Amino acid sequence: MGNTMDLYEKSGPEPGFYKLGRKEILGYSLVDFAMNLVFQAILMFIMFYYTDVYGLTAAEVSLMFLISRAWDIIWDPGMGVVAERLNPKRGKYKSYLLYGAVPFALAGILTYTVPDLGHAGKLIWAYVTYNLLNTMYTFIINPYVSLTTTMTADPAERTKLNSTRMTLAQFGGVVVALFIPLLSAYFGKDDPARGYQLTVILLSVITTSLLIYAYTTLHERIKVESHLDPVKFKDIIYQFTHNQPIVVMFFLFLGVYAFSTIQSASGVYYMTYNVGRKELVPLFSLLNVLPSALAVPFVPMLFRTIKKKNTVVLGLLLGAFGSGILYFVPVSAILVMMIFKSVASVGYGILMGSLWSMIPDTVEYAEYHTMKRYPAVVYTLVTLGLKASLAIGGVIPSLILSDVGYVANQTQTSEALHGILIMTSMLPCVVCLVTMAIFKIFYHLDEERVAEIMRELAKRNHMD
Repeated sequence: MGNTMDLYEKSGPEPGFYKLGRKEILGYSLVDFAMNLVFQAILMFIMFYYTDVYGLTAAEVSLMFLISRAWDIIWDPGMGVVAERLNPKRGKYKSYLLYGAVPFALAGILTYTVPDLGHAGKLIWAYVTYNLLNTMYTFIINPYVSLTTTMTADPAERTKLNSTRMTLAQFGGVVVALFIPLLSAYFGKDDPARGYQLTVILLSVITTSLLIYAYTTLHERIKVESHLDPVKFKDIIYQFTHNQPIVVMFFLFLGVYAFSTIQSASGVYYMTYNVGRKELVPLFSLLNVLPSALAVPFVPMLFRTIKKKNTVVLGLLLGAFGSGILYFVPVSAILVMMIFKSVASVGYGILMGSLWSMIPDTVEYAEYHTMKRYPAVVYTLVTLGLKASLAIGGVIPSLILSDVGYVANQTQTSEALHGILIMTSMLPCVVCLVTMAIFKIFYHLDEERVAEIMRELAKRNHMD
């Protein structure tokens, strides 16, 4: 795994096994909290913002999401190549936190700004700024997630790190769920566009400050020398065609984040039009993330008792049940509705604590089979599923709204209301069930196999 300095505390005799301090774990986790202040604003409110505040049609928003995902297919692997080929003085992977903090925040502010340019000008502005925001997100998140492989090779330390990280990530969603509706109403009063802009400015300032602070707490203990053996495009293709765990994780990320994106995007429509209780949007959005944040810390215990694969299956089952049952709940049964929304959220929290803890396993698997260590490339291929999920979670609800005749800020027809109900309940349910079937059938990288690979890599690197 490379040479490291002796000043770091070891967590075991194996090469690369280092203990992570509380400050570093917190610093690393604050990155996801910070990024989610903006990213969750996209998941929960961007479609509603574009249709009901910004003034685009559902079809225009759908096309924008498709264009953005097409760009991701080019940019995400490209960023993985950049991260592997370069070796910045401020840190191979952590330096991007510093370089990307301010541009990412500015992109978020511009995305939630409504220019006075006429409909055509606004359409171009939305397409450009939304894609810029996603581009800067990848610029930071791709190297960031690769950091875990340089901080420690100890699976227990990595699980602890990712569990804390995803807990804070979900609490970032809690902040967004509460403050986007409340602060946008407070700042906006009779101008919702202004309210959204000022709220995102506040969240962006916090995001920038936390990213810069987090950079100062992180240590890259395990040396990665991928810049000395530059990654080639064929290496990316080889991983995606010969590394089955990466392919399965791609589909797992695709399904889990599509489930989350659909639920997040549809909730505000459901509460506003089907239930007719717009004042309950903050609570409904909060229950989309708060139970999940509370569930994440239990993932290490679930890993120990029922193992990783069964933990993922449990999360998908809860997500499917909690969302699917909403189809049968009367809109007047607010308490029952909130309970099952929370059940789905608990499932999502279990999945969040699991997914990111499992990706390092695919990095080790890739190194074992290719003799090359390209964490950023492996993470890129997996997290492309996350980006693709934004297409599913954005495009399909947009197409449903367009197909059922949804008209923003109007009384909806029965057909439109039924379409909103479908995308709130049955659509995320089906996504969870299909994802579970793919994962159960094709994922075979269990704990025993990972431990065997780690031992072989330790011997190989020790001999080097």
